[in-house]
Amino acid sequence: MCEGVLGPASCVLSEDAGRGTQDLMQFTIDSREGLPIRGNFEVPEGARALVVIVHGFKGFKDWGFFPWLADALCRDRAAVSRFNMSRSGIGENPDTFERLDLFADDTYTAQINDLLDVVSWCQKRVELPTFLIGHSRGGGVALLAAGEVPRLSGIALWNPIARIDRWDEDTRARWRRDGYQDVINARTRQVMRMSTRMLDDYEAHRRRLDILDAAVKLEVPLLIVHGDRDESVPPSESREIAAYAPESSVITIVKAGHTFNAIHPLVNVPGELSLATAVTSRFVNVYA
Repeated sequence: MCEGVLGPASCVLSEDAGRGTQDLMQFTIDSREGLPIRGNFEVPEGARALVVIVHGFKGFKDWGFFPWLADALCRDRAAVSRFNMSRSGIGENPDTFERLDLFADDTYTAQINDLLDVVSWCQKRVELPTFLIGHSRGGGVALLAAGEVPRLSGIALWNPIARIDRWDEDTRARWRRDGYQDVINARTRQVMRMSTRMLDDYEAHRRRLDILDAAVKLEVPLLIVHGDRDESVPPSESREIAAYAPESSVITIVKAGHTFNAIHPLVNVPGELSLATAVTSRFVNVYA
């Protein structure tokens, strides 16, 4: 395992963002439950790699830094897909949690399957070395899916979780007793209800949903980028994942929070986000 610490850099939104794109499309495919998975796919001229971006809990493809990250990777000659999980809670409106009924019954198994199906859809359109970039919970999902991704060349994780079971015994007991658990979306102030389906899925598939075990089995290089001021996922979880992976590097970005100081909508690009993106793009280009 290799470790490094980086400070913030400055970045200005480029007027050339997205220019030189050979193909830009929006797509909708059916999940294995028959639910829509909506995504974007950008293929620049001379693409050298395929990158699929995986959002996390209460995240979505158009949140904050995801469109900007996709544009930045495209400028560095990567074909990029970003998509909404079928049970993310986002419906036809790309910026609104209007399908909380779908969110309520989300599971990690569904998320893994969604990711694998998006990768398959993209790989049918471009034959390129494939990389996954996962943020927060999406980092855990990327690791869990890695063993089933053909032509996988590397994984980059941003502030990833190291374990799915993040519930103490009291929380589990209340969840079972009430039949649901409520979480508050700090940005929208919505109460987002989760049924026991998430808990049932984990208890039925503990071995498949073991993130650290997936790290042990990883056969490609792993880059982990973590903010030292992450208020949601402790940086120690990244170090734990890296300790289990055969070939890993951990980059700590000073003064960076869980979203690398980005907000939604993204008006200005924080230096911490710019730095995380530069390191990740370099990783993709080295191993493509």
